[in-house]
This record gives sequence, C-alpha cells and structure tokens, in this order.
Amino acid sequence: MKKILIVMILSLFPVQALFAQEDVDNKKRIQREENVFVNPSDSELIIKLGGGYAKDPGKFGLDISANYIYNLDPFFVFGVEADFFWVSWDSKLEDVNAGGSANGSLKAETDLYTFPVFFNAQLRLPMIKQKTGIEPFITVGLGWCFMILDYSSEVESDTDFYSGFAWQILLSGSYKISSRSAVEFVGDIGYRSLQPDKDNVEIDMSGFIARLGVRVFI
Repeated sequence: MKKILIVMILSLFPVQALFAQEDVDNKKRIQREENVFVNPSDSELIIKLGGGYAKDPGKFGLDISANYIYNLDPFFVFGVEADFFWVSWDSKLEDVNAGGSANGSLKAETDLYTFPVFFNAQLRLPMIKQKTGIEPFITVGLGWCFMILDYSSEVESDTDFYSGFAWQILLSGSYKISSRSAVEFVGDIGYRSLQPDKDNVEIDMSGFIARLGVRVFI
C-alpha cells in the first residue's frame, strides 16, 4: 500500500510541472499596453547652474541647485532641493592720502553665502511632451534658508549668521535631444523669497532666478 501511495505522489510532480510551465507560457504571451507617460525610473536627480538677483544688496549672484525628485505618478511629483546662492561685491570706504602725495582708498569686500533648502511639489504635463518634445512643469516649494555674511576690510573683518523662511515658484521645461540619451536638459525661471534675519535685522535676498541643467533618472 505504501508503495502505491509513493508512486501516486511521485506521479503528480510531472503533472504539476506541466501545468506550471503552461502558466508561465501564458504569462509570457500577455503583452501590457505601453504607457508613453511612464518615466524610466521613479527617482530622478536634477543639477542646475545659473544666476539670481538679491533685493537688499541689489546685486546678481551665482546660483547652484541640486534636486532629488520622486515620481508619484506621471503628473504629480515631489522632492527635496538644496541650493547655494553666492553674492559678492566690493565697496569703497574712504579716500586716503599717503604722505601727502599718493592718493588711495580703503576698500571692503562683502560675501553673502545663502543655503536654501526646499520641499517641492511639482505638476507636470507629459502629454505636451508627446507633441512638442518639451515637457513643461510648475514647481512650488517651501523651506528654510541659512546665510553666512562675511565682511572684510583693511580695518576690520566680521562673520555673521542669519536664517529665515523661504519659498519659491518656478516655471520649468525639459528636453531630450535624442531618445537614446539618458540625459535631459532642464531650464527654469521663477521667483524665490529668502528673508534671513538675526536679532531683528533682516537681509532680503529675494529675487528672480534663471538656471539651466540636466536631469537623469536613478
């Protein structure tokens, strides 16, 4: 009796394997409908370089941005952005006379290093990309900024730290020069509000920004 049971059990394995193979073959035959809006990955990295205007200094400066973005779906994404905004200028303090014959002047150099950090929400329009090759998107970000004020002259030097609330709104677009390329070019223009303060002293670094960069899926 045991031998008969063993033979019956062993005989079931080839049958199960056959059904399993047929199931795999059926799955292989299923073709999913291609979704042209789906990106190669849910995560992406965007690096941008450009310039911006700071209201209180009344100067333009260098702006560098790094963004990590997670695609919730083809239309709505969110992410984290870290920027570096540098404004520098020289100012003339006063004229001096050396020995009654040689004229000169005392100068001071001021550097403002601002580090904004944003949590961004973004709306994308991938259907336009299918027609024009350019994918437009709108970004709204809220965050905080930290600023280092570095002042130096022939008379004195000082370093101070400021921080404050920050927000931004950007209009952007991406373009891929070839379907074989893994890199897309990105450009944006917008307004960024940076108002760091310390001890009731505020330095308004708000202004318009414009940047160009690249986007890669990771």
